[in-house]
Amino acid sequence: MNREFLLNIIFLVIVNLLIKPFFIFGIDRNVQNLVGEREYGIYYSLVSFTIIFQIINDLGIQNFNSREISQNRHLLDKYFSHIIVLKCCLGILYWISIVVMALVFRYDLSLFPLIFYLALNRTLFLLLGYLQSNVAGLGYYKLNSLFSVLDRLLLIVVCSVLIWVEPFRLHFDIMWFVHAQNTTILMTCIIAFAVVSSKIKKVKFTFHKPFLLSVLRQAFPYAMAIFLMTIYTRTDVVMMERMLPDGDRQAGIYASAYRLLDAVNMLGVLFAGLLLPMFSRQLKAGEPIAPLLRLSFQIIMVGAVTLAVAVWFHRVPIMQLLYHEATPFSGDVLGMLMFSFVAISGTYIYSTLLGANGSIRKMNRIFIIAFGLNIVLNFLLIPSQKALGAAISTLITQVFVVFSMIILAKRELILREDKIWMSKLGGFVIGVFIINLSFQSVNLFGNWMYQISFSMLLCLALAFLLGFLNYKKVKFLLK
Repeated sequence: MNREFLLNIIFLVIVNLLIKPFFIFGIDRNVQNLVGEREYGIYYSLVSFTIIFQIINDLGIQNFNSREISQNRHLLDKYFSHIIVLKCCLGILYWISIVVMALVFRYDLSLFPLIFYLALNRTLFLLLGYLQSNVAGLGYYKLNSLFSVLDRLLLIVVCSVLIWVEPFRLHFDIMWFVHAQNTTILMTCIIAFAVVSSKIKKVKFTFHKPFLLSVLRQAFPYAMAIFLMTIYTRTDVVMMERMLPDGDRQAGIYASAYRLLDAVNMLGVLFAGLLLPMFSRQLKAGEPIAPLLRLSFQIIMVGAVTLAVAVWFHRVPIMQLLYHEATPFSGDVLGMLMFSFVAISGTYIYSTLLGANGSIRKMNRIFIIAFGLNIVLNFLLIPSQKALGAAISTLITQVFVVFSMIILAKRELILREDKIWMSKLGGFVIGVFIINLSFQSVNLFGNWMYQISFSMLLCLALAFLLGFLNYKKVKFLLK
């Protein structure tokens, strides 16, 4: 299983590094630079608003389905036709709920077309996620990796014309960006549907109430987990935009900093998507999960710590490179959010393991506390610190969650502590800080880009030295 994980995660990372960073920094960033911080801030706030309520559109079906199909692949014929019908019904209910909540939040009526199309975007995105969960559950990991970037690849093609071809560039509208996303996700859904349906003997769409109610009952704990995780990571933007006089601008600053976190977060999402069916199969077969857990945690932590610390020491020039309206304040927001990435990465690994184990209800207790903590911190920090206050709230909340997940996993799965390994991990973190601080103090290269690149290479060398990245083991597993 370790070999399978390594091969597929390498393929996943390569494919995603080729496509998604270009979309985030080449397309999405240029969209913000074209429309400005304020207009993009409104768009980003509404994206968060539609994401908060997307639980209605999924109800945990995607994670439940991934776990079930990976453990019982013969159930695909039974589940697929019924769940597609259920997804359509939930999509309609979601749209109605979004309109009602937009009225409750007193959004301007002129924003309702944008809200509607963003809600359509989330509906299609979750449909694609469900289709991908079937592909991954069947063990087609490389094909699933391709589907994870296909919509972005198509979007790059469409948006490249809109952003860089002069007649379109001069009159660019944020709604064009939303329409392009919906079109390309729909195209990817059609292709994914064709692949999944080809693995089924007969696709017959029926509304079977007892079966669907049974699925919803089993998926509900997953739904609560997704909802709680979403709400404590997305409410800050909505609260900022609603609470502050310059809320749209602060949301734009937060969005510009969060974009880099979003870019690196894709690695955590990919790890989780790949690990869930693997952990599920191992737990069902009674195989030891410690080797795969240790390997995945080591790989993601080395990357997360190395990147987060390097970005912190170069946060202002990075923002100035990316955005026309960047300031030292937006650099501080970026630095704080990137430290959150370390905690988020650990949460991806341990929450996936606990989800595969079926410990969802106990995870939900952690998420409920995290949600309450995040709301309180936002109310305390946003009025005085604005976007930086939201970033600090995120960091504290994510640190609480990851430590709680690790403690829960040890109790549920009786995982043994390795004090030597933990000491080496602590030494690695300290070493990364020392390396970056040394480069910052002496300013060896004069150019911050050379400086950050060389410091990250030294950090990776330190990881090999401490045994976190073992060349012989990797070579053996690949063979």
